[in-house]
Amino acid sequence: MKFTFRDGIRSQLRPLPEVSTFAVDLTGKVVIVTGANIGLGYETAKHLASMKPAKLILACRNLETGNKAAADITRATGCSTVVCWQLDISDPKSVKAFVDKFELEGGGKLDILLENAGMNNFSWKRAVTGWEQTIATNHLGTAHLALRILPFLLKAEKPRLAIVASDVHYWVANPNEADTDGVLQKLNDQKQKGKFYAITNRYFVSKLLNVLYARALSSHLPPGTSLTVNAVNPGLCSSALLRDLNAVARIPMQVLSRTVARSTEVGSRVFVHAVVARELDGKTGEFLQSCKVDEPSDFVISERGASASKRLWTDTLAILSEFDDQIPATVNTYLK
Repeated sequence: MKFTFRDGIRSQLRPLPEVSTFAVDLTGKVVIVTGANIGLGYETAKHLASMKPAKLILACRNLETGNKAAADITRATGCSTVVCWQLDISDPKSVKAFVDKFELEGGGKLDILLENAGMNNFSWKRAVTGWEQTIATNHLGTAHLALRILPFLLKAEKPRLAIVASDVHYWVANPNEADTDGVLQKLNDQKQKGKFYAITNRYFVSKLLNVLYARALSSHLPPGTSLTVNAVNPGLCSSALLRDLNAVARIPMQVLSRTVARSTEVGSRVFVHAVVARELDGKTGEFLQSCKVDEPSDFVISERGASASKRLWTDTLAILSEFDDQIPATVNTYLK
């Protein structure tokens, strides 16, 4: 689907349903929301807490702000099962420690995982792994957590995994570059030439990777599973993500934000809908926005997009296997 800037504005102005219209009872359910200490993640967790989950885990890089968020949510909703666990999704050691903790204290199964943690850099930085920070966080870390915690998702009755993407994936410069050998390694080369590889295009690319990866993981789910994997776009929201922009990019985005941006509470409705709405039962490998299934970019649904998704799957597994020796066994045991 072609999605113009004008389409984006129309989408921003479209009213979204109140959470009460699709809320469910989460009694007995275990839920994880990453990046839940502020903004969209916090508002999402707050909505989910009101549905009485057995355990609601806020996975946050900063424990101090995460614990405060947990206390605030408990106070606002009366939900006494909200906890904060430390997670830096760009650090494989932190991902492994988080899942190890879940194995001991999570209750044996996971019903909902919303992977919301992300960043938007306009300058070149590297994560502890040596990978460029945006790709390390938005794609590799997101993929790592999804695979590491997959066994617990598959033990739940109707589990859902939602990966936060964006409508900016429609506007990636030269998207066909995603269908080339070693694209992740090229994205990690600061000297790589071309608009696709420019750091100013990096957030857009990372969100394209999120859509492609959600489709790839969904295609590898075992037959008969009730687990669904979808990519979800909250739209432009007045969130802390703007803090990562440089001054040149921040000013026009702040102007646009004041004009058409959703509040984080309104944007969070899209996330909550993605992980609880009954109408999405059985729908997997989809792109969700404005509380409905929508068509992703023309590139994603093209033959080259399908090829890029397969390449991304293979390359991602190879990289994650270097970080974590349990990844190959997990893939071979639980996926087709």
